[in-house]
Amino acid sequence: MKSGTNPKVLCFCLNLGKIIFSLVLLSSLALCIDNLKLLCMKKIIFAMFAGGLLLFSLPILAQDKNEEVVRPKNIIKFNLSSVALNHYSFQYERAYAPRRSFALGFGFSPNVSLPFKSTLSDAFGDNEDAARAIESTKFSKITITPEYRFYVGKNKAPSGFYVALFARYSHMKLSQDYTFTPNSGNLHTAKLTGNINGVGAGVMIGSQWLFGKKKNISFDWWIAGPFIGGMNGKFKGTDPDMNELDAQDRADLESDIEGFDIPLWKVDATIGANTIDAKLKGTFFGFRTFGFCLGYAF
Repeated sequence: MKSGTNPKVLCFCLNLGKIIFSLVLLSSLALCIDNLKLLCMKKIIFAMFAGGLLLFSLPILAQDKNEEVVRPKNIIKFNLSSVALNHYSFQYERAYAPRRSFALGFGFSPNVSLPFKSTLSDAFGDNEDAARAIESTKFSKITITPEYRFYVGKNKAPSGFYVALFARYSHMKLSQDYTFTPNSGNLHTAKLTGNINGVGAGVMIGSQWLFGKKKNISFDWWIAGPFIGGMNGKFKGTDPDMNELDAQDRADLESDIEGFDIPLWKVDATIGANTIDAKLKGTFFGFRTFGFCLGYAF
């Protein structure tokens, strides 16, 4: 920033930079939330993981080799492990060939707080303004995940070990009350809102079992699924006291926001009379893992 910049502007743009960084970090976490479930529910996942290994080692229930079993072709499933993060995920799967199926997943988070608040707070140290921003942030999210599966081994679809190709669309809305105190000593509150959209694709391995006399109970284990995609977001902040900034202050503020370094991301900013608009675009990486789904087959 230029040597003649108003200290209030410097304080404001630094705080705004932290806002943008926290929102980008949030969007990456929320879009890749499957990759972080292990940190949130260690004991639950350990028990489920042990159960999954046990299921791998169990022989198929005693059955006459000549007995013909009619396998269901449809399964409706609920992801048990995502509930810990207030994300509710469902999937419908349809087997259309002996070793092939198509699945469509839908998930949503209804106006929930930031996951991993302590991790984000640690990233900003003792900054009280950032801590209040993290605490006040709320977001809603939906995800849509079409998936193609190819089953391998002795079993036919929809049971056994599989390899899946999938795509994912995510949409997220955020809101935040960000308070900060510039050198003037006056407490400011910036009202922030934002929208983030992401599209990605990847490959996953997993295994599914069918239980019961009619094979109408399913257990699906998403073992590992890396993916990559593109994400863009729009954010708007309002502060009625921004009219105190002159033309040079606004130019410096815009330059500083756009110069905020986020790897693989581009930031564009526009400074209005009492508003700041920021557009973000970049690449994100994710990893679907430790998904445990219980379902009904028919």
